[in-house]
Parts: sequence; C-alpha cells; structure tokens
Amino acid sequence: MRTIMLCLLLLALPLTATARAEEPLPLEQLILQQHFTQKELERTLTLIKQEESRLNGEIAQLDLDLQRKKLVMEAMRRHAGDVARAYYTGERANLLTLLFDTENFNDFLLLFDFLQILYERDLAKLESFQKERAAMASMQAERQNRLTLLQNLRRQYEKQLADMLAIQAEKEKNVQMLSDPTSVQALMDHLVADWRERGLPAFQTFFNELSGVMFQISELATPERIQSDGLFTHTLTIRQDEFNRFLVSKDELFKNAHFSFDNNQLIVEGTYDQVHMRLVGTYELISPKALKFHINELYYDGFALPASTIEEMEKSYDLGFYPELISSNIQVQGITMANQELKLQLKINLPFGFGKQ
Repeated sequence: MRTIMLCLLLLALPLTATARAEEPLPLEQLILQQHFTQKELERTLTLIKQEESRLNGEIAQLDLDLQRKKLVMEAMRRHAGDVARAYYTGERANLLTLLFDTENFNDFLLLFDFLQILYERDLAKLESFQKERAAMASMQAERQNRLTLLQNLRRQYEKQLADMLAIQAEKEKNVQMLSDPTSVQALMDHLVADWRERGLPAFQTFFNELSGVMFQISELATPERIQSDGLFTHTLTIRQDEFNRFLVSKDELFKNAHFSFDNNQLIVEGTYDQVHMRLVGTYELISPKALKFHINELYYDGFALPASTIEEMEKSYDLGFYPELISSNIQVQGITMANQELKLQLKINLPFGFGKQ
C-alpha cells in the first residue's frame, strides 16, 4: 500500500507525460523532477566509478601479466636465437654429414633418430616462441582496449558530473523561490527513496522479462501473417492487439501494460508492482541480421528518467529483433510501426547465391 506521503506526491504530479509537455510544470513539480534527475545521475555516476575501478584493476593485472610474459619471452628469445643461429651458420647442416660417416646401418639409425629429435626440439622452440609472441601481442592489444574504454568512461563521467551539477544548481535556485523551501524536501526525499526501493527493481524486472520474450517473437512469424511481395521478399505484419495478447500469454506480468505501434514508435504504458511506467522507443536497422531498440523516453510515475538511466537499461536489456530466429536465411530490410501494426520487410537469401539481387 502506498504511504500518505506518496499519495501526496502523486497528487502533485501531472496526469500524463503529454500534459506535462503541453504546459509548464508548477514550481514544486519542476523541483521534484530536477531533484529526481540529479539523484539518478548521482546513482549512475557511482556505477561509472565502480566500472572505472574494475577497469583499473584489469589494467593493473594485465600489466603484471605482461611483465611476467616479457621475462619468459626473453628466455625464449635467447633459445630461439640460438636455434636460428645454428641453422644460419650451418651447424645443423654439418650434423647431417655425420650420417654418411656411420660405419653400419644400426649407427645410421641411431644417429638419424637423434637428429630427428634434435630438429623436432628446434621446431618446437621456434613454434613456442611464435605462440608466446602472438599471446603477448594479444595481451598488449587487450590492455590498449581497456585503456580506451577507461578514457571513454572518464569523459562520460565528466560530462555527466557537469550535467548533474548544473541541474543541482538550477534546483537549488528554484527551491529558494518557494515561500517555504522545507515544504518540498520531504517529497524530494520520498520520491528518490521510493524509486530506488520499488521503482528501479520493478523496472529491472519488467525489462528483464520483456527482453526474454522479445527473443520469442519469431513465434508470431506464421504463414497467415506473412505476405509475399515477390519471389524472395515478404512482409511480416503483426497487429498491436496480437502482440499484446502474445506478451500476456508468455508472462502475466504484461497484463497491466499496453504496447502500441504509432508513428514508427513502440509505446509502452502500464503498471507493474504498483509502479507506473511509460516507454517510447524506436527500432534501428543496424544490419540485415539485427534491429536494435533505442529508448527515446522513459518515465517513472510521471517523472522523466535521465539519459544515463536510459543508457543503463539499453546496455542491460536487449529488446532488439533478430530475423535469424525465424530462419537463418532470412534478412530484414526495414520496419514500420503505424496504424496499430508492426510491419517487417524480410528478404530470403537462399544458399549458393540464389535470391541475391
């Protein structure tokens, strides 16, 4: 059950995101939104610092491994150099002449076996050296990759920190405009606490379940939903009501949520665990094998979540579409979402080049 404080908070909220966009927010609501954004940015800044710490640990371990590898490589380089020098100076070739100096066949076989073992050991040393050198190059590349990730992460942290401080300053300025600044403090504290204790876990559960179901969308690719546009091109049409029924059949969690297709956007609105959610997103064709889902807007109980939280959700939960789940020979050429219908333009690529244009 919601607390009295939360009820007061909800009464202060606009009814919909649309209404909020059409008219300016009252000052208290604006302060709540700014406080919510500030604290959510602070939370994701903490996550970035944790990721930065993890990367620093990996780089430090790679540095230690590279130092050990260098010591091993020095020893192996000396052995490989000795082998190469022996062949270059003709030392190994001279050994071959000993075969012709043997006095009987048994001596010949013994010397031949010895030379064979010697050459195999030489070859093994050279191969080991090459493998270790390749492994060291791979470790160096991996270290450079971690350094690049770390640099990108630091830039992201600095930008997000600047955004957070700017929002915090604006919020504090607005708070001073209130006749009783302390009146909104309890609402701000409760909003953030409620989001972290109930809202965020509810979003994570909802997105996790939705991600799992999206990998089962291929079940909707039935003959009656596929229209032929040519010998190798087809259109898969999924109606909005069919899509919603499909989701509910997979998980009762989606019973109180509604998915709609409009203006090439997927719009999700509903409740889970008494938390109201709103999501607006689009699909991007990144390859014939994949459609990536981008979240454009995300709301919790009427409050807009910042881009940092949206990025966190996109990284953690894959809501994309992969035509190979229908068939390995199917590629996607485009997607439209309008008039309560999702249409996927598909192309069939047959083996041995059939179907290519």
